[in-house]
Amino acid sequence: MPLAQRNTTSRAVRGFTLIEVLVVVTIAAILAALVVLRLGDWRSGAEPVDQLERLAALIDYQCEQAMFQSKPRGIRLTLAGYDFWQSTSQGWAPVPEDPIARPRNWVGEADPDLTVDDRAVALEEEPASPQLVCQPLGELTRFELSLRLESRSASLLGEPGGRLAVEASR
Repeated sequence: MPLAQRNTTSRAVRGFTLIEVLVVVTIAAILAALVVLRLGDWRSGAEPVDQLERLAALIDYQCEQAMFQSKPRGIRLTLAGYDFWQSTSQGWAPVPEDPIARPRNWVGEADPDLTVDDRAVALEEEPASPQLVCQPLGELTRFELSLRLESRSASLLGEPGGRLAVEASR
């Protein structure tokens, strides 16, 4: 029998070596651990603190846009959620199509309360203009927004210098 033919017949069925199997299992275990660690901190976003932190980030974005465009930007809060406005020569108008500054609804049965410059503001379904305004030089309306959801609540405090702080309460 020729030598070349003999080598092919002796290697007819060959499986994976133990090292190859261990490498694949190790890689799979590392990937599974990464997924579990990432999802272990996953939250629904319905907590009042989470919702107000999201709103605070969006208010920061609006204030940055006000500075870049040299035009006031506003945030209109309603019982159902919030949306974003900009100042025009004709008055306040909704911000045009912007994937970041799109209208949002409160998650869950949220109950918001707004105080602007130490005065309670009744939240309506469709207020005519924004209650919170970011000026081009970085000023922000002083406000406190409290959000209650079942037995949990949190507050978002806005200072005239543009500083925002979220505080959880019980």
